[in-house]
Amino acid sequence: MSQGSKTRQQLAARMDEALAANVQALAPTGLTQSEIVKRAVALFVEVYQVAVANKVAEPHEIPELTAYRYRLPAKPQPPRTGAIQLPRLNLASAE
Repeated sequence: MSQGSKTRQQLAARMDEALAANVQALAPTGLTQSEIVKRAVALFVEVYQVAVANKVAEPHEIPELTAYRYRLPAKPQPPRTGAIQLPRLNLASAE
């Protein structure tokens, strides 16, 4: 299938014990099995492309991810109400 094609194709992967355990470990995220697989492939692609682009790996090699950083999405904050007392500042210029 070419990259520009809008045709959707079905992808099948054999669900072995390891894949079933990995998918089950991500069940608390609320993602569907399809979304879990799509995100996993997208993450693998990013690791691969960054490694190849930075000449850490050759295009035929599969890089091993050895470090990563986390960033969680911002959590919605509850509405804030009430008044606060600001300190009075002396804004008169000192000459």
